[in-house]
Amino acid sequence: MHRRWGVPGGRGRAARPVVFATAFLMLAVRVMSAAGESEPQSQVTVREERGVYTVSARFFVPQPASIVLDVLTDYEDIPRFMPQIKTSVLLEHEGGRAVVEQVAVSRFMAFSRRVHLVLDIVEGPDALHFRDKCGVSFSRYEGAWRMSEKDGRTEVVYELTTRPSFEVPEFLVKRLLKRDSATTIEQLRREIAARSR
Repeated sequence: MHRRWGVPGGRGRAARPVVFATAFLMLAVRVMSAAGESEPQSQVTVREERGVYTVSARFFVPQPASIVLDVLTDYEDIPRFMPQIKTSVLLEHEGGRAVVEQVAVSRFMAFSRRVHLVLDIVEGPDALHFRDKCGVSFSRYEGAWRMSEKDGRTEVVYELTTRPSFEVPEFLVKRLLKRDSATTIEQLRREIAARSR
């Protein structure tokens, strides 16, 4: 049974997740580089095919990949620098694998939705692969963060494939995913810049 977006405080509120997420927001947001750095803007694209959405994003930071990885794996501190993520709890962490439970809130005009994720994360030296294993807010939610150092800066690539388990118009989902991804990238860049000082 599909769940619809609900008005805050009304019936039908569902749980919603956030993994770096990245899940939903509205119009495409222009991503400004962190702390005044003159890095180029991020490139975010969203495609849909048969109800499955694919998000691809790419951006550069002048910091090393090790700092990027430190930020991405600071699971329990994520709500501090990503306010849309209300809770992020590290359930397990051993041998390059982590399980993180996250709850996020996305708002669009008068509507609000909570998203719930339990992310199974595989940590590598230059990549993080994640997959939601609870299926509460999405019937499919999986992707990766990849990092590579080039010419004194780090290229970060983000990929997400998702299918919402609730009913939302396609045009709205695409706008939300694009805005969420752009917002997440902006927040990450600012935190990465702050930790490099």
